[in-house]
Amino acid sequence: MTLLDAPPPKKPRRIGRYVLLALVILIVGGMAYILLRNLPEERAVSRFLTTLEQGNYQEAYRLWQPSASYSYQDFTHDWGEQGDYGKIRAFKILGSRSKGSQTVIVTLTVNNQQPPLELLVDRKTKGLAYSIF
Repeated sequence: MTLLDAPPPKKPRRIGRYVLLALVILIVGGMAYILLRNLPEERAVSRFLTTLEQGNYQEAYRLWQPSASYSYQDFTHDWGEQGDYGKIRAFKILGSRSKGSQTVIVTLTVNNQQPPLELLVDRKTKGLAYSIF
């Protein structure tokens, strides 16, 4: 067999490109899921605090979705201008983490006070509560 009798070279397979593309899609999709899975709950907290910032306590109380034992007076005592944080002027959501399949804990600062506050958000109803964790 001479060099001229050699069979033609095989076409390169493109499977490697498809495998690499699939891995990139899985990695990017996984990172997006991890970073964005609690976004609706973070938005619920942001909407609540923005409503408080605007001084609309009735709407904020509705967004809190309180139990029957937590009256509007209790709410204004906690979140009103005479509450623990005073008039809400600024807030920053620091992060969130899932607690089971139904609850998200959102960590935030209100009026730059330390330590950060943690609020619970129900995934289904977007109701808020103080964190017991």
